Amino acid sequence: MTSADAMLTCFLLLLITRGTLSSPTLEDVKNVYTYIFHGYDKRVRPVLDQSNVLVVEVGLSMNSINEFDEKLQKLVIAGWFDVTWRDESLVWNISDFGNVSYVHVDGDSIWLPNIALTNTFGRINLLSRLPSNAMISADGTIHWFPSDSFVVNCEVDITYYPFDTQSCSLLFELWDAPPSEVMLVTSILPIDTKFFEENVEWELLTPEILDSQSDYEKINAFVNYIFYLQRRPKFVTITIIAPVILLAFLNVCVFLIPLSSGEKNSFCVTVYLSYAVFLGVITAELPHNSKNVSYLTMYLLALLIFSVTIVLITVIQVRLFIEYGDTPVPACISRVFGSCTPCTPRERSKISHLDSNSSDDMNENRTEILDEINERDSQVCVKDIMPRLDVPMFFLFLVIVTIMTSVIGSAIYFP
Repeated sequence: MTSADAMLTCFLLLLITRGTLSSPTLEDVKNVYTYIFHGYDKRVRPVLDQSNVLVVEVGLSMNSINEFDEKLQKLVIAGWFDVTWRDESLVWNISDFGNVSYVHVDGDSIWLPNIALTNTFGRINLLSRLPSNAMISADGTIHWFPSDSFVVNCEVDITYYPFDTQSCSLLFELWDAPPSEVMLVTSILPIDTKFFEENVEWELLTPEILDSQSDYEKINAFVNYIFYLQRRPKFVTITIIAPVILLAFLNVCVFLIPLSSGEKNSFCVTVYLSYAVFLGVITAELPHNSKNVSYLTMYLLALLIFSVTIVLITVIQVRLFIEYGDTPVPACISRVFGSCTPCTPRERSKISHLDSNSSDDMNENRTEILDEINERDSQVCVKDIMPRLDVPMFFLFLVIVTIMTSVIGSAIYFP
C-alpha cells in the first residue's frame, strides 16, 4: 500500500467516524418521541408476551432524616427512588434517529408500577402520584425517579433510653398486580447514602432489605427497607443524666448538716423537688405508653422514693431533736450509744458556788445535786442520739445510691 492509499483510507475512516459520532439534532429527538409514543397505551403492562413476569428493580437514595418524633412514633425520611424496568414497546434503533440513545419524559406519560407505601403515618401514598420524571434508553430500559418525604409509623422501644437503637421500616408493595405479573426486587445497590446528610440526634446504622423473593408468604410483591437508628446520647447524658446522678449523691449529704442549724428539712425538700422536675422533663420527651418503660424513668422514680425516704427520716429526726431532746431513751439503746455528755456548764457553776459557801445545809444540798447530776449523766437522751445517727445514715444511703446507680447504668449501657 502506497502512502497515497494510506492517506485515502484514513480520510475515509475519519468521515465514517465523524458521521457515526455526529450529535443528534432537535428533529432527531422529536422523531424519537413521535415514533415511540405512536399507538402507545400506558394502561397496558409493557411486555409483548403478557404471560411473562415484568421485573422491576427498586433502589433508594437517602437524603436525610427530617424528623423522628418518639411521642407520636413518627419517622420522616427524605429521599428518591431509582426504579428500573424494561418497556418492550418503547424501543428504537439508534442509527435511525441520529444517534439519540435516550430521552427524558414526564412520569405521567408512560406506564408506571403502582408502588404504594403501606405503613405510612397518614394516608397510603402511591409513588406514581408523585411529581417525577423518567429516562428512556433506546433498548427500552426505563429509569424512573420519584422523590418525596416519606412519613411512616415507627414503634419506639424506650427501654434503654438514651442509649437505645430504634428499628423502623419503609414497606413498599405493588398495589394492583400479583408477583406473577410484576415482581419487585432490590437493585445491586439497594440504598445509596452518598448524598445522605447526618442527623444531629440519630445515627443511621447499616439497613436491612427484604423483598418478595425472600418471603413467599406475602401475596403482593414488596420491598421492605428496615432502618436501624442509634440515638446520639451525648446531649441527654450531659443535660439530664449527669445532673440527676450528682443530685443523688448530693441528697445523701443532708446527713452531714448539723441538726442545730435548722437547714436539714429545706435542703432535702429542695433536692426532692429537683427530682420531680427532671422526671417531668423526661416524661415529656418519651411516648405515653405502657408497653415498655425506660430504665432511666425507673431510676428517677427510685431516686424519688429514695429522696422521700430521706425527707421522712430528716423530718422525724429534727422533730425528735427539738421537742423530745431531753427525754431519756431505754437502757438497751443507751448501751448502743454509750453515756450522754456531762452536765451543762450552768450546773457545774452551781456546784462550784456550793463549794465556795460550804456549810452543813449547803453540803447536804450539794450532795443531792451531785446525785441528780450523776443520775442524769448515766442516761442517754434523745438529743444525744440524733446527731450520732447522721454518720451511719450517710454511709448507708451512700452505699445504696452507688449500688442503684451502678446496676441501672449497666442495664442501660450494656443491654
